[in-house]
Amino acid sequence: MQFMAKNISPEIQASTQHILKKALGAKAKVKGFEWSDGGGLFNKVFKVDTTEGFFVLKMECDRIFFATRKDQIENEVHGNEIFQKAHIPCANILAYDFTKNEIGARYIFSEHIKNDMEDWPLWGNTDGLDETTKEEITRQFKEAILKMRTMTTSHFGSISPSGTLGRHESYGGYYRSTLNLLIEDSENCGVFDGEELAIVKQAVAEPLLYSKKYVPTFVHGDFAYHNTIWGNTGGGENKLYVYDFGNAYFGLPYLEEIINKIHGKDADIIGEMGLDRHLYENNLIGDFERMFWTVTEKLTEDYAYMRDWMISGIEAAKKDTSRKHITDFVDKCRNIFGRIG
Repeated sequence: MQFMAKNISPEIQASTQHILKKALGAKAKVKGFEWSDGGGLFNKVFKVDTTEGFFVLKMECDRIFFATRKDQIENEVHGNEIFQKAHIPCANILAYDFTKNEIGARYIFSEHIKNDMEDWPLWGNTDGLDETTKEEITRQFKEAILKMRTMTTSHFGSISPSGTLGRHESYGGYYRSTLNLLIEDSENCGVFDGEELAIVKQAVAEPLLYSKKYVPTFVHGDFAYHNTIWGNTGGGENKLYVYDFGNAYFGLPYLEEIINKIHGKDADIIGEMGLDRHLYENNLIGDFERMFWTVTEKLTEDYAYMRDWMISGIEAAKKDTSRKHITDFVDKCRNIFGRIG
């Protein structure tokens, strides 16, 4: 064994050998493991050293509190396919299982992107790279985000045919269905008291008013430099690879551009595109998920595999006994339309 990280069970090691045999044949052997930097609340990610080179194994966590995040592996597979059809570089998936029948967990097994930055995602840090490379990274990042404009379909919601979010003809149908999933999750976790829950439900029931018809467009769900790698496969030319499609869905167009503001610090993409401002700026789904993320940090028990900053965040959340993250969200629900409460 060249390396073997702590807290990786013998069962996972045996499961990986099974996956490797499925993907590459009986002669391929596992040599070692280490935790990857890509783990989080929803997935455990390993870098696997084998006789055939390095690969990446992503396994869905046993417990995911978010119903809206329970299609991690399906989204990885379908999102990867969508990006490859658009000719945006991403790692080839060599094996996957949606059922848990193979190894007791849902997983994807993919090629490893080799880079010269200690196998880290970019995180916006390009120190040590020459100016030409930095400019090319920026160009390819913008090109990828603009190509997402072309990734359209006939429905809002899940990119997987059987996804938890469902598929909806209107944005309003998707919006309300997703919020109701989050309300159910919050009830299961005892987040709100009775009055707070009533306010949230009243806000969700408010009609959405918008002036134009929107075409359902691919939303990565976390498209930023920390989910990209500047590298190559098989010794080829360096490119900007995109990964982590676990939160992808079909939603409002231009959403990734607005979040990243790729046209400049002070760009008003909403105004430029003639979009209904309140749909983007007063979207309760994002606020609900940010609030519920803090709730689930407090409930998370198995997090030895996560990034260091996430572990620090979880430990800080567990020590914080306040409910400010909850009351702030309830206040937004009360005031967002100016006519509640």
